[in-house]
Amino acid sequence: MPAASRPSLHHLASLIAILAVAAFLLLLPTAAPMTRAASVIVLSIALWATGWLPQWLTALVFFTLCTMAGVAETETIFAGFASAATWLVFSGLVIGAAIQHTGLGTDIARRVGPRLTASYPGAVAGVVALGVAMAFVMPSGMGRIVLMVPILSTLADHLGYGEGRPGRTGLILGGMMGTFLPTYAILPANVPNNVLMGASEAVLGAPPTYSAYLWLHFPVLGLLKALLLIGVMLRLYPDRAPGPPCQDEAAASLARPARRLALLLVLAVALWVSDAWHGISPAWIGLTAALVCLFPGSGLMPAKPLASLNMESLFYVAGIVSLGALAYHSGLGERVAHVLLAALPLDGAGDGTTFGLLGGLAMTLGTFLTLPGVPAVLTPLAPEIAAITGWSPEAVTMTQVVGFSTILLPYQAPPLVVGLLAARLPLRTGARVCLIMAVLSLVLLWPLDYLWWQLLGRI
Repeated sequence: MPAASRPSLHHLASLIAILAVAAFLLLLPTAAPMTRAASVIVLSIALWATGWLPQWLTALVFFTLCTMAGVAETETIFAGFASAATWLVFSGLVIGAAIQHTGLGTDIARRVGPRLTASYPGAVAGVVALGVAMAFVMPSGMGRIVLMVPILSTLADHLGYGEGRPGRTGLILGGMMGTFLPTYAILPANVPNNVLMGASEAVLGAPPTYSAYLWLHFPVLGLLKALLLIGVMLRLYPDRAPGPPCQDEAAASLARPARRLALLLVLAVALWVSDAWHGISPAWIGLTAALVCLFPGSGLMPAKPLASLNMESLFYVAGIVSLGALAYHSGLGERVAHVLLAALPLDGAGDGTTFGLLGGLAMTLGTFLTLPGVPAVLTPLAPEIAAITGWSPEAVTMTQVVGFSTILLPYQAPPLVVGLLAARLPLRTGARVCLIMAVLSLVLLWPLDYLWWQLLGRI
């Protein structure tokens, strides 16, 4: 057997674990539903976190085990395929392929490139700032990621950072992380924020306002985190200054298909920005734009458009969303939250300790439920926690943002994995940045955020 096709120890260990869980589910059908669901969830999280199997294959393992054992209703098991996030991924794959096919990404890189050639630190800071700025106009983290990756890849090529160069990883990963990690401080910019807003309205009677949320979180968890991210990227991926762009290329005009695609994307972004007014989900706006690209004769996609798409990320996102739905509907998420809450010494703790413990609770729960599941589970517990700590329910609820904005591993945030797969970057590369940023956030940003809350009189 060729070495490339020979299974590794990791693959064998994964297979043994899958067979063990399957045997448990089949041989112990009388086990409690929560126990059966927990066995599948723990196995799937372990495989996603370690990367021992491809992400899409782990998703198929999750669907197979859940269906085989009947751990939940079919609507729950396959909830990911009904999720707006999954279809936003599909639309993003189509839009990204259209950007490359029409040459729009190259043209954007030609126009942006000259502004980033002064120095490599300036280029990294520029793409991180671009990512943060995009969060103010596009309400979907997944949409931003899939739109930016082909542009960032082309920009890296245009600046002379080819495959294997540290500068290429620094630019692409910096832009992706920039439009994700600091943007939890912007209310509609990511799915967990929107879940928190809806859950707060249902439990507390009123959602947080855009301005109050931004003022509470953005100075530390947004702005300072973005600056910290720039420093981390420069430290991990140092490189020399970019090369000068070609003047002839910089003056080139857009081809007709690229102009049509640019107009389509301007319209889509305008609809994304105004979603609070018209109420149309960003996913369906993106899907409509994707359908225009796929329509025969549009000239925006190759002759066989679906053959040009990498559908692996679609299965991954559907799987991770379904896992969160299973954890929530099975009661596992609430059970884990109550166990963790009972173990925390909140009664009589000082404000600083309470702040850290509640943020840590949200961060820890995010490793089990993925990030959108954190506010769905913890927000209903806010009045109970408030009674223990003496804080207001609103302050207790806002500590979740401190926790779920501190990402330990990429699998917790589907947009990051989608971006890494689209950019053909190893998952361990994203995991390293996430872990480093998490440690630095715990050591530097959490204490500063606590002081900021005190300055504002929130605790």
